[in-house]
Amino acid sequence: MFTKRMICILFVLFLLVGCGAPTVAPTPLVVKETVMVQEVVTPVPANLTVLNVPLGWLANDEFVALQVAQSKGFYAATGLDVNLISGGGSTGFDPIIAVNGYDEGIKIGVPAAMSLVLKAKSEGLDLIVVGALQQFEPSGFLSLTKDGNKGEGPCDFKGKTVSMQTEALWYLDALGAMCDQGPLVSGKDFQVIPGGWTPDCLINNQCSFYCGWVTNQVFALNQQGLEQGKDFNFFLNSDFIPFFYGDVIVTTRAFADENPEIVRAFVQASMKGLQYAIDNPDDAAKISASNPGVDLGHAQWRMPIQNKLAVSAETKTNGLGYMDLAKVQAMIDFLFENGQIKTSFKAEEVVDNSFLK
Repeated sequence: MFTKRMICILFVLFLLVGCGAPTVAPTPLVVKETVMVQEVVTPVPANLTVLNVPLGWLANDEFVALQVAQSKGFYAATGLDVNLISGGGSTGFDPIIAVNGYDEGIKIGVPAAMSLVLKAKSEGLDLIVVGALQQFEPSGFLSLTKDGNKGEGPCDFKGKTVSMQTEALWYLDALGAMCDQGPLVSGKDFQVIPGGWTPDCLINNQCSFYCGWVTNQVFALNQQGLEQGKDFNFFLNSDFIPFFYGDVIVTTRAFADENPEIVRAFVQASMKGLQYAIDNPDDAAKISASNPGVDLGHAQWRMPIQNKLAVSAETKTNGLGYMDLAKVQAMIDFLFENGQIKTSFKAEEVVDNSFLK
């Protein structure tokens, strides 16, 4: 049972990644058309193990790989009956807390970012990451190219106004420290203002940079007829600081040791769904749009961008979902050096790629 102290500790996890996964709300979506999805008949075992899986955000097109695995019967074929539950900052229902005993019926979750898991691990929670739907966190910074603003990296923050959804100034200062022309410090070399869920401050000339997701807020600018690379730019934070692995699959070591086949079945069926989404983006978008609140147009726009984040040099060699221990160790060291985790530890203690095989 969790103490009040532990719950309070985990409540602040959402501040960790700045404008990263848990604090960026999706563009408001409205279902604009009925989507017909072809039914697929898959052999299903007689007795299914029910898994209630909380997500790091709304059960929208961000989690298309899991929705595909549901729709195509990939989970059922491995003996699982999977229910996807909206969570994270959208509901206050944290999948990291959930798998650690909040609800005995929840043993596997999909939080939005590896960095959140590392924070919780440093606080003593029993957590292991067994797969990653995204090789890179999708967070970064939008900027319009007018007035000569390049918006290609943190060096371009100098003399500008940066909009954030949280007060995670350490995160901005860490980016500023990566400027090869000399470190930049928030409040001194650039100003920071609070931001909403949409990049309105860019359009209204209230900010020069807006922190958001490449799979989300970019869509809002596209809808206004703006073209990336011409009218606006976006740079990923992971190009400058070690922010890898988004929408990671987590469980506890205790559950994985006691139920390895259940964990393996969920991970491998999820990766099968991810591969299908990469190979068949149009059909995957239709599957996602058959869920309440998901717009087909947004899902179709998102698929190629999100699919690009799902692959890396490591996945080409080791398969989808793979997590490089050196990259995870770089994240741990980075968070520890910036005072975001109290204790350091080895990447092997939190990452287990064995369930991918």
